[in-house]
Amino acid sequence: MYNPRAGSSHRAPPAALCRALHDAGFAVTLHVTRHTEELGTLLGQTSGTIFLAGGDGTLRTGALHLLGRQDVTLGVLPMGTANNVARALNLFGDPLAVARRFGQARPMPFDVGRIRGPWGEDHFLEACGCGLFADILDDYGPHLAKSPVRALGSTLEAFAMHQPLGLHVTVDGRPLPSPPVAVLEVMNTPSTGNGLHLAPGARVDDGLLNLVRVDGLRRAPMLTYAQAMRRGTFHQLPSVHSAVGRRFVIADQGQVWHLDTELRRSTAPGGVVEVEVVAGALQVLSSAQG
Repeated sequence: MYNPRAGSSHRAPPAALCRALHDAGFAVTLHVTRHTEELGTLLGQTSGTIFLAGGDGTLRTGALHLLGRQDVTLGVLPMGTANNVARALNLFGDPLAVARRFGQARPMPFDVGRIRGPWGEDHFLEACGCGLFADILDDYGPHLAKSPVRALGSTLEAFAMHQPLGLHVTVDGRPLPSPPVAVLEVMNTPSTGNGLHLAPGARVDDGLLNLVRVDGLRRAPMLTYAQAMRRGTFHQLPSVHSAVGRRFVIADQGQVWHLDTELRRSTAPGGVVEVEVVAGALQVLSSAQG
């Protein structure tokens, strides 16, 4: 799968990627589709290694068609802005260089998150959550063209208007006492969104998810959080609390939820949202080299 609108696509056109993968020892077959509706059928008929070239959105689109397919291995070619999934797999740098290194790569399991709410069931690769980050994404409009100016406006608006959420949470059946939260994120990868580095200890192959909560009554200034995320010390802030588990049950008050960059909102508040890990739902190529 190749996204021609990805940020690094000009550095790695399809023909060059095919040559690089051939150099790495792969017998490459290129399929061209006329419409995106053909994608599901094509992936359903394909086995072996499927390479996904693009950003995190491209990876999500392809991977959700392939959950549970033990006859398929995914090769991630990072060409997006954040590349959260690729970074979790230790895949950095020029896409053509990454493609050539796949000659020494080995398959590894990749966990996926499953979330059930009043709207139905969904899956996520990076994270799901509610609170400030979900509200920012909701105001920003992930379906619209990317705009740093609009993103900044959405962030400032959300910080000014957000009210903490008093949410009852259980982790693997155990209640988790919590003050009202400004942010609640269940992380599969260390980062989500546009470089939100929230859970540096998260691993995609450990059969666990990482819960990150920000105390809504002890919120620090926005700049403090931004600097901590850039430095990788967000989890060390006094207002940030972390937990690890396989299944989380969270009270549903009608808040908006994000699943990676997609949004969901409850149509019947008052119940719960269940989040659990699906261990080894995908097989991916991982490189030991950065």
